[in-house]
Amino acid sequence: MKKEVILIIIILFLVSCNPVQVSEIPVLKLNEDTTIYPEDTTLYPEDQINDDLKADDTELSIEEQHWKRVFTKVFQPVNCPEPRDPASLPDGYYKGQMIDTHVHIFSLPDGAPGHPDEYYSGTNLGIAKSVEEWVCMLKAEGTKKAIVFFPVAEPIVEQSINVVKKSQEKYPHLFIPFINTPAPDGNATVVAKELDEMLRLEPGLFKGYGEIALYSHSDGLDLPPDSQRLTEIYPIVKEHNLIVYFHLGFGHKEALERAASLNRDIPFIFHGGNLYNIPENQAGISHDEKILADIEDILDHNPNVYYGVDELYRGDWLLEPGNSKVVLELELDLSLWKGFIERHPDQVLWGTDRGVSASWDKEPEVALILNNYTRAFIARLAPSVQERFAYQNAEKLIADR
Repeated sequence: MKKEVILIIIILFLVSCNPVQVSEIPVLKLNEDTTIYPEDTTLYPEDQINDDLKADDTELSIEEQHWKRVFTKVFQPVNCPEPRDPASLPDGYYKGQMIDTHVHIFSLPDGAPGHPDEYYSGTNLGIAKSVEEWVCMLKAEGTKKAIVFFPVAEPIVEQSINVVKKSQEKYPHLFIPFINTPAPDGNATVVAKELDEMLRLEPGLFKGYGEIALYSHSDGLDLPPDSQRLTEIYPIVKEHNLIVYFHLGFGHKEALERAASLNRDIPFIFHGGNLYNIPENQAGISHDEKILADIEDILDHNPNVYYGVDELYRGDWLLEPGNSKVVLELELDLSLWKGFIERHPDQVLWGTDRGVSASWDKEPEVALILNNYTRAFIARLAPSVQERFAYQNAEKLIADR
């Protein structure tokens, strides 16, 4: 596993009469000598897998041997600590259930089969990553469920859906699978016909469609929510009873409102501060009040739209690649988010936007510290709002799917 130097410092400026002491949330330092998953237990050794294949797979084609080998490692066990019981936390923390509504997961290798692992991406499932890392992350911190965005794309559509199917068979109550469908032509998503064909391979498997990144970036095109491509996709979303999750782009406020008003029977979740041009070093919500004002305006006029709050860490994207030091300030997060959440108690969802951004974001020690911080934040919301933000709003969205 790649090792990085990471320092997370927790500084809490609390307004509660029962303050959480800084000493109760440990300082986390991962250095070159630290590894959560020992090298010899993360994945099966290469020669062992090859020996297993040679023993009984002599009649399989190269492609069949490749996928058998990959799927052997897709669910390879990892060394995971015992789960923490949130009820064991001291006073000043929210101790109830939580549903993370924003988790990404890596794709399978999509290169030609038959090559050694080094030929494929080092982050592919079945090459260097196991679904069990995501399972460990959630269980270690005590999160009940998570919306997980599973990539499904050519030329490995069937294999990718098989990962989701096997994940649901093994962990039927942990993952809430959304289908993420990047198009080979650079668009954020495939067209309606292709999406429908994917969904029909395993009807009812997916609960949502997303996250779809609608903003323009180096290898993609801007795609407003009311674009022709997405307008043609919404009937497919309705037919398959899916939730939609978008990351909006610049100037997409009115486009989202038009799409939401024409499709009131589709729940739309969105996140991100990209409604305006924001500084390059600010990946999440800017502290410019006009962005939150626009988000609130969308929620005020569209009861089928929800906002995923995954920028608790001073309004920044904590898990941005390259981050080595993060200071968490509870007072600042409360000033930015508490009023917003309490004004929209039924349209806000807790999330983390983690899973693929940084090599360390699935480490159970990191997950535990960030979850503790979030629980300290939730405990300072109005009592009537805490459970709705932490899990109930998400639970209601997925109840009939």
